[in-house]
Amino acid sequence: MRAIDRQSRLKRAKKLGRLAYDMLRFEDLVGIIAVEGEDKYLREFEHRGLSGSYVTPSRSGRPYEFSRIQVRHLGHKVLELRWTKAGDFQMVAYEPGEWEELLERLANVF
Repeated sequence: MRAIDRQSRLKRAKKLGRLAYDMLRFEDLVGIIAVEGEDKYLREFEHRGLSGSYVTPSRSGRPYEFSRIQVRHLGHKVLELRWTKAGDFQMVAYEPGEWEELLERLANVF
């Protein structure tokens, strides 16, 4: 994949991630789960075939512990982003599709 294509995909994924974040940050805390050996706070949403989860470190002050947003459409993971307070960012998964328009519409409602 060309560098320009990667950059445009990353830019689009970040935009969608911000929309999902804006929705998920106001959801009630579901609980604490273990993700890759670390305890994380979990928030979730589900609406019209689109679901999302947002996990954040349960202990503050650990700059290299990651946060993650995942979005699923009809049960299939279409977006996963990870980042740390230390500035690390990773686009783990991004599959463009019709779910993007649904997320944008839902984000305007929240």
